[in-house]
Amino acid sequence: MSIKHSNNKKKLKPYPNQATQWSYFMQAIEPNSQEINTAFPEYHPMWVIQSQIKSVSAERFKYMREYMLNMTRQQCAAYLRMDVSNIQRWETGKTPVPFMAFELLRVVFDSVHFKLSNKSWQGWFIDNNGRLVSPDRGNLSFSPDELSLVREAHQFKSMYEAENRRLRNEIEPLRAEIAELRASAGNDGLLDELKIIEARLAELAAKVSNKNVVRIGNGSKNIEPILRGKVA
Repeated sequence: MSIKHSNNKKKLKPYPNQATQWSYFMQAIEPNSQEINTAFPEYHPMWVIQSQIKSVSAERFKYMREYMLNMTRQQCAAYLRMDVSNIQRWETGKTPVPFMAFELLRVVFDSVHFKLSNKSWQGWFIDNNGRLVSPDRGNLSFSPDELSLVREAHQFKSMYEAENRRLRNEIEPLRAEIAELRASAGNDGLLDELKIIEARLAELAAKVSNKNVVRIGNGSKNIEPILRGKVA
């Protein structure tokens, strides 16, 4: 007895579904390719939607290269592995701009790697584990959770520095008083007074100590290592 397997796969319609249309509308992008609708029935991935922002033209390609990517013709030609004369012909309208060349520049502009290419981020990159890696301190890197604590770490650092200055300002007059008492003539009551002052100094010094641990949120995350690294 043979068993027939029924095909219950839904036949997708060759046009954007409601969610995809909403995405186009919210980004003010007009879908203009029937080939895209056929190849990506109903659902269009975001990278496909973004590919339909503008039609390819000499003016658009030059604007993308020169103003959005801040790239010279020579740099663009080197990146695309072609001669500078090709870029010149595209931008002067002598030959049509290949869609793949324009699309590659657009994808570069929209990429996270391009955003990290700003001069203030020189050498920084995101590794395969999704960590933001610094070029300045060897293997220093950050996860999203660690980066979210940086601002709080700086706030606590400023708080500790202010408290440290306040306590030191309290200590200095006491030290001066001790020196004055020691220099004065002997007095049986002076020793007791010195002991009280020294005890007070020890109490203040304990508050200045950096051994205190600060916990944030649910208490499971300790920012002391971050504070020590930043302060150092």
